[in-house]
Amino acid sequence: MTRQRFRQLRYPLIALAVTLTLLGTHHQYRLHTSFAASQRSQTVTISSAGFLPNRISVREGERVTLMVVNTDTRPHNLAIRELNVSSTELKPTQSTMLQFAAEKKGQFSFVSDSPGYPETGYQGIIVIE
Repeated sequence: MTRQRFRQLRYPLIALAVTLTLLGTHHQYRLHTSFAASQRSQTVTISSAGFLPNRISVREGERVTLMVVNTDTRPHNLAIRELNVSSTELKPTQSTMLQFAAEKKGQFSFVSDSPGYPETGYQGIIVIE
């Protein structure tokens, strides 16, 4: 191959290499995120009125992400005892993220099990259908 011919093909060859690299990485990312359709995200706010919302519905098999935000003036947490899911104690204005798989159907209560709170309305229900 002559030097002039190589110069003419240089940019098309670079473009081909970049395109093949991008296609290869796109395939990897698509495989990595293929479960995204079975995810459920929900924000749960803890306020002076209790949990908002206090009823959450998900489907069996979904990967559930709960963003828990404490807007009350006292510390709280969120615990779903039957599913072994619990957050740490959140001080006012703190937040955390809980993730779990909805593996069994049923109704499960969630509470703030800081002393005195489940009795005063800091309760809710998660329904797995």
